[in-house]
Amino acid sequence: MQDKIIIVMALLLVGFELFSSISTAIPNSRYTQNKQSNTQKTQSDTHNLDRPLLLTITVNDPNSLRVKTGDFVKVGDVIADNLKEKSRLSAQRKNISLEIAKLKDSKIIAPRPLRKFPPIRHLPPANYTEELGAISSAKLKLQHANLILAHRTPQLTKVDDLAYQQAQSKVDEQSQIIQEMQNIKAQPEVMDHESAVMKKLQGDLAKAKDEMDQAKSNQAQELEQLRINVQLAESELQRKEEALLVARSRRKMQEFTESAEATKRSQQEEQLALEHARQFLVYEQQRRDLNYKVAQLGIRQQQIDDKLADLSTIRSPKSGYIKHIAPWIGRNGKYTTRLIIAGSYTADSSSDSSSSTESYGEGDSSQSPDNPSSSPNSSSSNSDSSDETDNSDNN
Repeated sequence: MQDKIIIVMALLLVGFELFSSISTAIPNSRYTQNKQSNTQKTQSDTHNLDRPLLLTITVNDPNSLRVKTGDFVKVGDVIADNLKEKSRLSAQRKNISLEIAKLKDSKIIAPRPLRKFPPIRHLPPANYTEELGAISSAKLKLQHANLILAHRTPQLTKVDDLAYQQAQSKVDEQSQIIQEMQNIKAQPEVMDHESAVMKKLQGDLAKAKDEMDQAKSNQAQELEQLRINVQLAESELQRKEEALLVARSRRKMQEFTESAEATKRSQQEEQLALEHARQFLVYEQQRRDLNYKVAQLGIRQQQIDDKLADLSTIRSPKSGYIKHIAPWIGRNGKYTTRLIIAGSYTADSSSDSSSSTESYGEGDSSQSPDNPSSSPNSSSSNSDSSDETDNSDNN
């Protein structure tokens, strides 16, 4: 309701000004000449150079108006222009362009090709020839040592004491002789002789005993050595057999290790294949996300371009003074005002230049040098039979 009252007041003000102009109309002969010539202008009288023009302007921000009452404007001068909104949109578009360039320059590293493992080297066939040969050789050595021991044991256990017995027999005989000599009380010389012989025989007996003991010791040592040889052969055979067992156990361990390695290799290859597939999916998703972001930014950029294109600049369609600017009327986020452009700002000049409503009421938008088209986000400049020109701008 308030908006309608303001519009009615503005129309009444314009009607009053038009009525004042008509009251001081020029002579009828000049009025008839102006009506017939329609768009022709008289170069001689500067006060009657232009007829008043009523502009209706609709903008988003009242601060977009660049003129005030009393300003002189020329054809093409800016009347309304939302520089603040244009600057904001231009800065936003620049940021989006930089972001698009940054996204296009960013590199998404593709996953490397799937690495192939070298083939597993399989074990050669099991071969225990060396161990079996060593066991056979050890068995032969043991057999040989047992044969020697069996053959030499009877010989080495029998002691040759013949020399000792002979020496003992001689000593016994000589002892009987000395006993008989003592019984018959033989001469001392004979006794000394027999005693000397006795000593000699006793020496031979002791020597024979030492030789016999030495022979026994040598035989015992030889027999012990033969037994040791048998034990060494048995120990050697046991080591060779243990070596065969160790070789077989090592072979089983190697086969188990090979099987475990093959299983591990298979698991690694499967894991690598899964990881490569996952990385490839991530790479493709990153590419799609990048393209999507670029597309979204492109849409935003196009929207900003459309807004910038819609933010047209309202320019003056004629030269003259801003005679009157009506108060702003707000509706649905838009602000509308009306202003009058007259050839002169003085009352007399205004009266001369608007002497007849018909002289300026028949003009249209084609008379304006710069007349933007009307759109929801653009300015419009139109004149009708009511002497008004509407300019709308969503600046």
